[in-house]
Amino acid sequence: MKLQKVIILGWVLFFLGLSNISLAQESSSYLLGPEDIIRIVVWENPEISGEFKVDPAGNITMLIIGEIRVEGLTTTELEKILYEKLGKYIEDPKITITILGYFSKKVYILGQVIQPGKYSIGGEYITIREAILKAGLPTKDADLKRVKIITPGKPQPVTKIINLHKILYKGDLEKDIKLDSGDVVYIPMALIPRITDTLGRISSPFMQYLSLENLLDRMFGNSSTNSTQ
Repeated sequence: MKLQKVIILGWVLFFLGLSNISLAQESSSYLLGPEDIIRIVVWENPEISGEFKVDPAGNITMLIIGEIRVEGLTTTELEKILYEKLGKYIEDPKITITILGYFSKKVYILGQVIQPGKYSIGGEYITIREAILKAGLPTKDADLKRVKIITPGKPQPVTKIINLHKILYKGDLEKDIKLDSGDVVYIPMALIPRITDTLGRISSPFMQYLSLENLLDRMFGNSSTNSTQ
């Protein structure tokens, strides 16, 4: 029994170690941007250490060295820059940087979802499944077989069409593609609801009035204009 517990504990620690490695790899390749939050620890110097939010210009401000541009840097690159700057005042500074909030990279979820809008990626990337879950899942009128993913680019954006139904409800995670910052996901309305919506507008009393007025204008001309002549 004790041996089983030791084995189980070993596996748990192993998987925790793997997750920590993957997180470290992700943060080391992530490029910092405005609104991201980082923790900088300068060992044995708590007055310099702290949590810093990247401002809209892509900078942070630290004691002693002042304003530093961090936008577009990885944490490893920033550590080297801080080592050089702080090295003028502290002998061989030991620096650790951790990303606390991934808020600079965003995707846009539009169309037939419960909460359309702009969403933070939360890491180096986000999958379309995770993004749709953040947006509250599709509405009942959504056409999940013709979902568009629009990636900004030059000279023109690139558009992909995917079957979101297979990803969300069939478990086909191989098609669960990664979204990059700036990507737009558009979920259109299905054909039948579109037709129903259009017919509803046409059959409304206001639309009927406009249609009748247009018909009379075509038959007899604009009576109000004629009366003023």
